[in-house]
Amino acid sequence: MAKKTLVHRGYHGSIEVNTDNFTLSGSILFIESDFKYEGETFEKLENNFIIHVEKHIANCDEKGVPVPFEEK
Repeated sequence: MAKKTLVHRGYHGSIEVNTDNFTLSGSILFIESDFKYEGETFEKLENNFIIHVEKHIANCDEKGVPVPFEEK
C-alpha cells in the first residue's frame, strides 16, 4: 500500500511525483516555514524529509520556539 504522506516525529510531509521527468519531491506540511525536499527514489525522498524535519526542530530549538508537533 502506498503512503499518502511521510511521517517523522509527528511531522507530515507531502509526496509529489513529476511524471514529466520522474522526480520525487515534497514539503513539510502544517508549518509556516518552507522546507522542501527531493529524492530520486522513495527511500531517498524519505531520508531527505527526515533530515529537513530534524533541521526544522533544530531551528526551533535555536530560536527558543516550541516545536509545533510532538513525537508520539
